[in-house]
Amino acid sequence: MAPGADANNMKLVGCKNFVRHNPMTDRFDVHKFHHIEFYCADATNVARRFAWGLGMGQIGKSDQSTGNHVSASYVIQSGEVKLVFTAPYALETEKAPDAVSPIPGYDPEFAQKFVMKHGLAVRAVGILVGDAKAAYESSVQNGGVGVLKPHTLTDKESGKTTTVSEVKLYGDVVIRWVSGDFEGPFVPGYEKCECPDVSIGIQRLDHCVGNVPKLLDAV
Repeated sequence: MAPGADANNMKLVGCKNFVRHNPMTDRFDVHKFHHIEFYCADATNVARRFAWGLGMGQIGKSDQSTGNHVSASYVIQSGEVKLVFTAPYALETEKAPDAVSPIPGYDPEFAQKFVMKHGLAVRAVGILVGDAKAAYESSVQNGGVGVLKPHTLTDKESGKTTTVSEVKLYGDVVIRWVSGDFEGPFVPGYEKCECPDVSIGIQRLDHCVGNVPKLLDAV
């Protein structure tokens, strides 16, 4: 739908009358899913349940043990599928000035309200692109609502970088553009974890579906 278009002028036509229009006019290089991030109340428990249920191993972490005193965040993987589970620590506890999440723009107060509102739910759909800065600029120029301007993270050991940016997808969910040459478990700031191979064969994400109260408004 073009920017400013009225959703009231649109209608659902049903599968028999649906005509797909795919002019192959991507405005920037889009490669594949990078990750899906869930906000939850207990990242340790939820990550382990998903890991054992889906045959995924924990490959990365960011929590108090790594110097992150605002959230606990764990990354599990099978094939190319990466799921991230993040939970805010108590807001009332004292924190050092540099106690921040590796994910730029992370707001523990918002995360807590998100979990109270939605429970365990997807916060971000990460997409690997050629240039996260260009993807953000193109998205905003064509009607997207910016959430996080491009921010580059640098790994202290390798010097390699990851750039992330975010635009609103629907409801409280954002689409997170990711680019860069960093080869760690997730993004700089996450510590690598060794894990046994417990894969049951899940290789990649094909698509994801968002449930919304009003479909046309979201479209």
